[in-house]
Amino acid sequence: MAPLTLETPWRTFREVNLLLRERWSREVGSRDLSFSDFAALDLCGRAPARAAEVGRRIGVTAAGATDVIDRLEARHLVRRCPDPSDRRAVRIRVTTAGARLLERSNRTKETILRSIYAAMTPRERAALTEGLEALRRALDTPAGRA
Repeated sequence: MAPLTLETPWRTFREVNLLLRERWSREVGSRDLSFSDFAALDLCGRAPARAAEVGRRIGVTAAGATDVIDRLEARHLVRRCPDPSDRRAVRIRVTTAGARLLERSNRTKETILRSIYAAMTPRERAALTEGLEALRRALDTPAGRA
């Protein structure tokens, strides 16, 4: 095993992200739903969201969020609806077709997670959860946001 450096966890984090996206593309690609498309659909399936929130939560620029939403809207998976609290804004809502696709995709996500978890010991799963929660807390501090 290579010596642990300041860069080691970040390199590993990037590699894991790429591997997850690759696995997702392989298993859900037949539905023509990218990782970002799924993330936006999942977010809006929980509650209607503004485009800026979609972009922020899925980690893309405002232009990137617009592209994702436009793609999903063209497939009739989401629709833009007036925001009842701000007449200048819209919220992105999942359509019935989007909800059906989201349900199928969530079942696939669960299958992927089960296979990953099966390859890990209970101790490794607990350590992963603990480490990721520590990272989230650290990033949510003033020093982490700076």
